[in-house]
Amino acid sequence: MAGALTALAAGLTGAWSPCGFSMVDTIGTALGDVRSPVRRIACWTFALGCLCGGAATFLGLAELGRLLIPGDAGTREAVGATIALAAAVADWRGLKIAPQIRRQVPESWRWRMPLALACALYGVLLGLGFTTFVLAFATWALAGVSFASASPLTGLSIGLAFGLGRALPILWIAPRLGDGETEGARLMDGMAREPRLWLGLRRVDALGLGLCAVLMSGAAAAGAAVLPSASEPALPSATDPSAGGGALVWQEVGGTGMLLAGSGPARALPGSDPALGPSTVAWEGNGEITIASPVSLAVSATLPASGVTALAVSEGWVVYRQLEAKGRESLIAVSLLTAQPPRQIAGPLPAGDIGRPSLDGSAVVFTTDTTGESAIELVHLPSGHSRTLRAGNRGILYENPSLLDGEVAYERVTRCAQELRIASAREKTSGRLLLELPSTVTRDTGYEEAYEHAYNMGSVCPNRAPGPGSKLSLGPLALSGTTVYLTEVPRGEGPAAARIVTVAR
Repeated sequence: MAGALTALAAGLTGAWSPCGFSMVDTIGTALGDVRSPVRRIACWTFALGCLCGGAATFLGLAELGRLLIPGDAGTREAVGATIALAAAVADWRGLKIAPQIRRQVPESWRWRMPLALACALYGVLLGLGFTTFVLAFATWALAGVSFASASPLTGLSIGLAFGLGRALPILWIAPRLGDGETEGARLMDGMAREPRLWLGLRRVDALGLGLCAVLMSGAAAAGAAVLPSASEPALPSATDPSAGGGALVWQEVGGTGMLLAGSGPARALPGSDPALGPSTVAWEGNGEITIASPVSLAVSATLPASGVTALAVSEGWVVYRQLEAKGRESLIAVSLLTAQPPRQIAGPLPAGDIGRPSLDGSAVVFTTDTTGESAIELVHLPSGHSRTLRAGNRGILYENPSLLDGEVAYERVTRCAQELRIASAREKTSGRLLLELPSTVTRDTGYEEAYEHAYNMGSVCPNRAPGPGSKLSLGPLALSGTTVYLTEVPRGEGPAAARIVTVAR
């Protein structure tokens, strides 16, 4: 919210650019066309162009940051806070903008194109922010904050607010230039004669950036210190971990969801099956899914959903596993950014199981386990395109994938071993082995006791001898920038004995 308000102020500050004055004159005079509808249409197309340009710049920077910056939320927030604070000081002191882009919109467009089209393209250029004169350090800082946040939702909100800020002064003044009114000319003259207004808006930008720096510094401190590391003890009576934004949630066995964020102790959530995104937490309860802030638990959205057995959330999407008739399961995706209806992306399977989903941005991974094959599937939610990351026959079981920054951690189970691996989601390689345990199955020696051992052997496993299997089985996991949070379930001790341990990546 602070970033969006700062972006709105930064967009308003841009009205004092040569391009801003040019847009007022172009739309206000309608290039001599006296018809009012022509001017109104030009206003609408210009505003739409500004919004599109702003969204393209700042959403694109956030997506780029998500791809290039490692998943350490504390480091990202610290970088963003530093950029915001430096720009706040510069704007408050009214320093000369550097680097400066000394470029204006192409004048020839308004003579060669229909006015509505020319104004739409002018709006895109102004909304992009860096194709014409820059009037505040806040514009550069917001670009850095969007990139450092690596959050598409943050980038989109900043971009739309910036585009709106660029459009509002022009939409306010330009119509008042037509129809013989004098108010528009008076407002333009006042802007040109009062540079103090521009400097005042830069100080408003500085205040907004200062607030952004404070909030991001707090988030950086929280993300840097609170999560269990690979050297810390396990979380007892816990399962289904989910990590994101420097926080950790899990399901307490026989209880509610739990949240560990900030420097305080873990706290209970008002629901179960919790999931974390970069800046959101979600849980299920009372027939609905709730999305909230992991810091304040202030609710931002609720979605009706019944029969939820697993949940994943990102900045723009919610994916949940739903239990349907006859025990069959489906995966449902819901966009948080558009009004599209819920969409089924997997299931129900005639026979088999669908695993717990894991979201990273707009990509979701999950497993399908049927009588003939076990596989890890990845679906790109906006397009619906899917592909198989890993697949095996009935002798191999893939479980509990977790996706982050182009890498997927997963479990591979055979008759001999339980393996925790991490690999690229773009390549079909086995990746690195992080942890290996013997399988839980009991292996036969191949001959009866007191009889001679000839040539038959019931168990041929390089990592274990015949006899009882491992006393531990691997369960759901979560991937963070440096750590895998892994559920271990001791055999024969009941569900309450499940615990979450940490494994270094």
